[in-house]
Amino acid sequence: MASFPTINKAPGVYIQEVTLPGPIAGVSTSIAAFVGPAQSGPLLTPTMLTNISQFWEIFGTYIEAPYRVYAAHAVNGFFAEGGEQCYFVRVGNGAPAGLNLQDQANKVVAANPTQATLVVTAQQEGVGGNSITVEVDAASIASTTAVNPTATPGAAAAQKPLATPASTAANKLSITVSSATDAAGFMSGDQVNISSGATTENATVASVAGAVITFAAALTNTYSAGAIIKRDRITATSATDAAGFYPGDLVTITSGATTENATIASISGATIVFQAPLAHTYAAGSIVLATLAPGTLTIRVANATGLEPGSYVSITNGATTEYNVVRLVNSINKVVTLTNGLANPYTMGTGAAVLTVASMEFTLKIVAAAPYPMVGSETWPNLAMDSRHSRYFGNIVNSGFVEVALADPPSTTPPPLNMPAVIGATPLGGGTNDNPAAFTAANYHAGIDALKKRSDVNLLCVPDAVTTTPGGNSHFQVADTHDIQSYMIAHCELMQDRFAILDPSQLTPFDFTYNGIQSQRQGVSSDNGYGALYFPWMSISSPFGSGQISVPPSGHIAGVYANNDNNFGVFKAPANEPIVSALALEATLSDDEQGPLNSLGINVIRSFPNEGILIWGARTIAPPDITAWRFVNVRRLLLYIEKSIQEGTRFAVFEPNNLTLWQQIKRLVTDFLTTQWLEGALFGDTAAQAFRVQVDETLNPPSIRALGELIVQVTVVPTTPAEFIIFQVIQDITGASLQETTAA
Repeated sequence: MASFPTINKAPGVYIQEVTLPGPIAGVSTSIAAFVGPAQSGPLLTPTMLTNISQFWEIFGTYIEAPYRVYAAHAVNGFFAEGGEQCYFVRVGNGAPAGLNLQDQANKVVAANPTQATLVVTAQQEGVGGNSITVEVDAASIASTTAVNPTATPGAAAAQKPLATPASTAANKLSITVSSATDAAGFMSGDQVNISSGATTENATVASVAGAVITFAAALTNTYSAGAIIKRDRITATSATDAAGFYPGDLVTITSGATTENATIASISGATIVFQAPLAHTYAAGSIVLATLAPGTLTIRVANATGLEPGSYVSITNGATTEYNVVRLVNSINKVVTLTNGLANPYTMGTGAAVLTVASMEFTLKIVAAAPYPMVGSETWPNLAMDSRHSRYFGNIVNSGFVEVALADPPSTTPPPLNMPAVIGATPLGGGTNDNPAAFTAANYHAGIDALKKRSDVNLLCVPDAVTTTPGGNSHFQVADTHDIQSYMIAHCELMQDRFAILDPSQLTPFDFTYNGIQSQRQGVSSDNGYGALYFPWMSISSPFGSGQISVPPSGHIAGVYANNDNNFGVFKAPANEPIVSALALEATLSDDEQGPLNSLGINVIRSFPNEGILIWGARTIAPPDITAWRFVNVRRLLLYIEKSIQEGTRFAVFEPNNLTLWQQIKRLVTDFLTTQWLEGALFGDTAAQAFRVQVDETLNPPSIRALGELIVQVTVVPTTPAEFIIFQVIQDITGASLQETTAA
């Protein structure tokens, strides 16, 4: 904790707020992710859903041709069984039509190659997107001119303040002026000019007493007439002309062959005061804004309305035009500050060409025509390329037909020439239709990879990864199933925060010993138990009319997982739980038939009289000899604990690696694990038996700390499920062990 700063503070009572990290909050465990085909919707884009209606609206309804797709059934089952949130990633091999909008790199130098600066992409894949046209028109929100005021210095007698010398002291250190009132206009330190006819000199006022003005050094001449004026100001012939200038303006003052530049400090009426004394006096000539030299960053304009930080501007003076970007706008003084200094000089004053400053925006016109599914037109006017601008295209364009995004990689053309060039109505191209018959495992790999950037996914389901329809027209074969499910497991192991629910392939006729599912189990394994395999398929009410259809169970099981987590906690095995949507099973197994499958790590779904259809297994696909990760709830509990601690202690990164931080982390983790123990997630009569948090010098010697590392060792004892409950019933024919005896 930083000490309270007391420097330059009066004694007293002060309040210093200190923010401490709060308790570790548990992360979500029940957000599923489904990967599969769909009728419509964005490709390879994880889309969050909170109800099945959103799925229908975005991704369409069930697909039956060229084969039945189970993704929609799985998502529907997830919500039906109690799931609340899931992602859906649509896979496909279709491509949306697109068009690269080129920048204006060749606007100044024709030989400069242009680059893609924006990409317009149809929201739906397919050849229909090729009928969309995009038009880019130039636009300008604001056009103004640089102000060009002029003023004429007044005659010497018109300057203010003004005093008339009456006599000069013999030592030439003071002048008595004709009026004490005039002398009162001066003060110690004023730089003045004293003139009489052709005689003139500069001096510094030391003091003023009545009508006597005393100087810091003896004068060169004596004066009994003429004028004393301040050297840091000029009184113009017109207050209106003077009002055309602003404090801070750099001006050029000219009279005949005499000229100099000065910066205005203030203006009062017709009197213009400068930041420093002038080198000359002026009783005629002109005052104009100084030439805007190359490198100048500011321009004062007549009207700053419509200009804002991020505005691209063209600056035109006669035949000369250059381009820049606005960095700041002072709307009161109407001063525009540019990002880069001017490239060219611009002369100001009487007779100078008008300097025009115009903003540069663009307008997008989008027209969608048949056969694109959505038809219509849109106009998005006055768009900007700079994210600081209120009309930044990324915040404004919300098209119902296309997505408009920066090119990737972005254009390297410097602003403002990175804005899209003007083009007439141009069609998008390259759109191809989705062809489910040609889907490969690689399409599913891409869909799974799309989830890498989503850190809140907990469950992964790919219901269409399995072989179906034993008659022979299954889209995927055994090798494909192995490929995709192995990729699912590898993804979960890589991310270390999610769990794969694997579907069985559809049962083949006459497979009475269930060799198919056993072979499938042999092909998938995870040493750390990052997945579980369920069997068999189940029947649900047909959404197409009367009757039932068979579906893979992963979507419904994910819903059971979510419901179980919400009602009991992730530490409770998601087994002995009903699948309420299931009406029947593809195979009904007995205890004897389930036993060998359970030993292999295949979780069987069973039907029990008067109890319904229950998940009757809780094992992962860890090898049988690795018991630490045998159970689903243990694997998922550890994922929950690890992720919660990771997110809850992120505040500690880059904090001083000292004892204070060690104890702070230990306290937070201990409090979090104590809560888990009290809820039943960890086993032990006491918290000390259930977990241990160690962070000390043993784990973190100087050699470790020198590497910037802090090691915290967390040991937990998770609660395992009572998979087998054995009652040992003992027969005692004598009854002696049951008799109650009384001591004598």
